[in-house]
Amino acid sequence: MKEDVSRRRFGLAAAGLGLMASASAAAATPKALPTDAKAITETLVRMYGTSGKEPVVWKTRGIVYGVQPTAVTPLIGFRGSESAWWTRKDEATWVRYSSTMSFFEDLETGKFIDEFKNPLNGKAVKVGVSFIRHKEGEYKTTKGDYYGSMKKAFPDVYKDEEPKPSWALDGDTIRLRGASNFPPILQQPSKECATLVAHASEVFNPKVQTPWAASTGWNIRVWERWLEMVDDKGAGLPGHDIWHFDAVKMTGFEGLDADYLARARAYSPLFEKSPEFDEGTSFFERILDARKKATG
Repeated sequence: MKEDVSRRRFGLAAAGLGLMASASAAAATPKALPTDAKAITETLVRMYGTSGKEPVVWKTRGIVYGVQPTAVTPLIGFRGSESAWWTRKDEATWVRYSSTMSFFEDLETGKFIDEFKNPLNGKAVKVGVSFIRHKEGEYKTTKGDYYGSMKKAFPDVYKDEEPKPSWALDGDTIRLRGASNFPPILQQPSKECATLVAHASEVFNPKVQTPWAASTGWNIRVWERWLEMVDDKGAGLPGHDIWHFDAVKMTGFEGLDADYLARARAYSPLFEKSPEFDEGTSFFERILDARKKATG
């Protein structure tokens, strides 16, 4: 009898918690998305990142496709992560210190590889590791998003403008669409488009420090140099590549695939550390310095 009473009490308690959770979610879900710059920026920070102190980890995967006049061919896969440590500087400014590490993988086996045979030209090519750390941090403000070095070098590209997100609220689902031409230091033309999805009941609930979110999209690029898509005279062949990716937001690193996590930790002791405290200059600062030396 005591066991039955305990079960009954537990059932009532669980039902009560469920009702409380439902009421809390309903209260946190708005009927419309914010329109003023400060509220928009705060919402975007919570969708992409967190209001807490722990790092946000985006677990990513994707496939690189080769697009030619006669065919679209899957070439190679990749898996990675983007880790970010968020800091609030003032009422209108956040800084995101991010670190990205990606490895290429075989499309059939899912195993990481350092070399693959390009099916478009039969060439065996080396593929490296992408490990990019932004010591200077990316500023997310009510007047736009930027890295300090890039804003200084390309002021016409990174103008002071209030955020105007392309987003929609359907029930508890926020869909946010974004696009970028990438920094001007990369080969052009290029274009990235991605859609991020999050739950409004979490994004607008201050008790949830890191709302769940997921993203998918694609990058359209000119042929990557390592694909060696050139003719005998070195001229580029018709076509381009498309990188399709998807990602899910997590807190902490333990949710990453075991083989990826082991490889990432072995590759660099900095993998789980914020780039804010790295020695030397930041990623974009080094590239801009190299460009300056190359052009005299």
